[in-house]
Amino acid sequence: MKIYSSVVKATFQNLRKKPSLYKPFFYLGLIELLGMLVIYFSPQQPVSLVLGQPIKAFYGEAALHYPSHLLILPQIFRIWQIIAGVVFGSLLTGIAISMYNQEAKGMSMRFGKNFKIAFNRYLPLLAYTLVTVIIIYLVEHFSGNFIKGRLEDGRGYFLKMGQIKWSVGLAVFNLFFSIALETLFMYSPVVIIIENKGFWKSVGISIKMVFNYFITSSLLILVPVMFYMMIVVTKAFLPRLMDKIFPEMSMVILAVGILLAFLVNTIIAISSTILYLSVRENRE
Repeated sequence: MKIYSSVVKATFQNLRKKPSLYKPFFYLGLIELLGMLVIYFSPQQPVSLVLGQPIKAFYGEAALHYPSHLLILPQIFRIWQIIAGVVFGSLLTGIAISMYNQEAKGMSMRFGKNFKIAFNRYLPLLAYTLVTVIIIYLVEHFSGNFIKGRLEDGRGYFLKMGQIKWSVGLAVFNLFFSIALETLFMYSPVVIIIENKGFWKSVGISIKMVFNYFITSSLLILVPVMFYMMIVVTKAFLPRLMDKIFPEMSMVILAVGILLAFLVNTIIAISSTILYLSVRENRE
């Protein structure tokens, strides 16, 4: 716990003294927000000319009409969030790590310079993000289909639990699986940027470090993500919230989720970099 406390303290001190460290994930948040707004206006021209037919084909005619399109919005936004995370998030994560690493060496934290460093290592960063996303997607897909099938077989109940309880339970299970996987891979982008290693070597080094600092590494992921958990759970009650409050509640929940993701991603990227550099310094 002493190591964890010192890393957390150093993380918030650096974020307070060097607000430019927020830039990479702030830009990712803007990209996600822009995507959410485009999806929101998808029933209207000129956006409907591009997105109207694909949305209609996959989600039906109702998805292009108010208020049904607000109920479908989180599902479509999730797809955009995954695309943005893979294409842009992998690069911006590398930039954030590089910015702190350069600062720790007394060098420039300029966004442009660290963009070049991260871009030169974009392929292994992309592989790290892509593999993580694919594994999480497959687990969510198969676990969701399994529960859905059991609920249908049991006419709405499985193990004496109804749709709402299983929706919440499944969301929590998927979240904790994501946490476990992200913990194992958490030092991979750090190693890619700082050590200039390939994806598979970085994963091996990351897993080894996680086992050596298991409690600290787990807490560095778990504690920030717990704040995001309320968004995951809230989405299970979205239809009720939209009905009892107002349909645009889905927009509010997604916007809060984008803000929390921005903070969580920043904290995790900087704290994992601080711990890795500290361990490497002690080893040398």
